[in-house]
Amino acid sequence: HNGLPGSGTFGLAVQQAALRWVRAEIGAFGGDAHNVTLAGESAGGYSVCAQLASPAAAGLFDRAIIGSGPCTGRPDRSFAPSSVPLSTARATGADFAAKAGCGSARNVMACLRRLDVSRLLAAQDTDQQPAHTTPLLPSDPAAAIAGGRFHTVPVLIGNNHDEGNGWAAGIIQAGNPVTPDTWPDIVAAFFPGPGQAKAIVHEYPVHRTDGGPVFGAVIGDANFACPTARTESHLAAHVHVWGYEFADEHAPPLIPGTPPFPLGAPHASELPYLFDLGGRPRDLTPAQHRLADIMIDYWTRFARTADPNGPSSPPWHRQTVLSLAPDRIVPTRTARSRHHCTFWSALG
Repeated sequence: HNGLPGSGTFGLAVQQAALRWVRAEIGAFGGDAHNVTLAGESAGGYSVCAQLASPAAAGLFDRAIIGSGPCTGRPDRSFAPSSVPLSTARATGADFAAKAGCGSARNVMACLRRLDVSRLLAAQDTDQQPAHTTPLLPSDPAAAIAGGRFHTVPVLIGNNHDEGNGWAAGIIQAGNPVTPDTWPDIVAAFFPGPGQAKAIVHEYPVHRTDGGPVFGAVIGDANFACPTARTESHLAAHVHVWGYEFADEHAPPLIPGTPPFPLGAPHASELPYLFDLGGRPRDLTPAQHRLADIMIDYWTRFARTADPNGPSSPPWHRQTVLSLAPDRIVPTRTARSRHHCTFWSALG
């Protein structure tokens, strides 16, 4: 509701309430209220970006981990930005209320609260992002971080080698084959800016059999790999930053079924290496288990000491991106060129 002081940022407010609880109560559980790490992946990564830029989050966390949720992505991209202007959020909210049948109600909020959850879910067909130009988020996190206006805490940040492959596979399986003939129109649907599609098709040509992986590379490079590199550069001008790229080309699939092409290390594929997901077994090879153990050591050591390095793990230098693959954990300086980041920067 437009009149509510937290309108557009209630999700961020809930996260901050949880962080305030941790600060106030974690000591009773043996924890350290001044040693708190805020971590998120995908939409959670965007939330971490927003909290880094939210003045109200000052002092609520001491380190940040951002996985596959870059803070400085394309504002016009098809994938969820880290925030939207308040006017956009209000228009989205009005559209949602209308679809739910409450658009003309005298009290829209009361009408929505009376609806069954199933009807609310049926009406909600868009991603939800926090709104900037609001009390909790005065400016766009992308602009704030690019301008050095964020909480100065150490950051561990990265992306996966093949972020876009899952989306490309799903779009292909939905009946949209990527061939040399269809490729220009598919690109134009995702990148409608003047001249963008032609430049992308030239930079990423599709041949007879490689349409799916090329489509995946475009999605991943434009929306994840290069924005992550840009975010890392902005952060590193002010705080200690450790960058990674998860690169297990045989990562276990997260969803059942046979994809139309090998997915490599797509979006979210690093999560089973770090966490138990919903009690599902971690179906990893011995080499993948070794990688998972080292990744867990890095992440927890960073949370404990603000530095992921330790005596039992390969060294992780701040000036390079650490490539994470089974039995091959090595620094790399080629990630930006491999993902065509100079091209995407020039494209705008």
